[in-house]
Order: sequence, then structure tokens, then C-alpha cells
Amino acid sequence: MMKHDCPGETCWYCKVASVSFSASSMPTRNGSVAETNRAEKRLTKDRDAFKAMREQGIQPARLKGAADLQDHATTKSEIETGRLLPKKLASKVEAAKKELAHS
Repeated sequence: MMKHDCPGETCWYCKVASVSFSASSMPTRNGSVAETNRAEKRLTKDRDAFKAMREQGIQPARLKGAADLQDHATTKSEIETGRLLPKKLASKVEAAKKELAHS
């Protein structure tokens, strides 16, 4: 740092020397920041979907991937197991679960 006669808080050189930039303001300089931002967005979507399903009385298998399950699952069983099934098979599984519950 250059030595200079500093008049106090109004010193232009001291102000400029203290300027810094966060990594998130330059996402292309640090790839991990961009990935962290994407992961945070996915987590927020998953958290919201998980909460919405719990409010409907459905227990998702896990938090991670809850938004995808909410968007693509056709039956409660798919959400509770965390696995998407072909539509024909999903409806058969759901019918079998209902039949077992009534017996």
C-alpha cells in the first residue's frame, strides 16, 4: 500500500483501496458459486413442494427431488416411495393398495 498523507475519512485513495467484490457478483470467475446458486434454487423448490404435499396429508419419501415428484407423479404411492412409475403400472399399484386396505 502506498504511503500518503491521509486527511481522514474523505481520503479518495483510502476509499478506493477498500473496495472489494463478492464472488457471487462474478459467477463466471468461480464455478462453485454458480453451482451453489443452482443448488439453492433447487432446494427452495423442493422445500416448497415438500411442504405443500405435507399439508395435503402426503408424506414424500425425501426432501431432495420433491418438486420433481410433485410435478410428475400421478399417484400418492409414487410420492411416498419416491419413484416414478409408468402410468399403467402406477394405477395398478394404487388399485392394489386400495384393495389391501379394504380387506
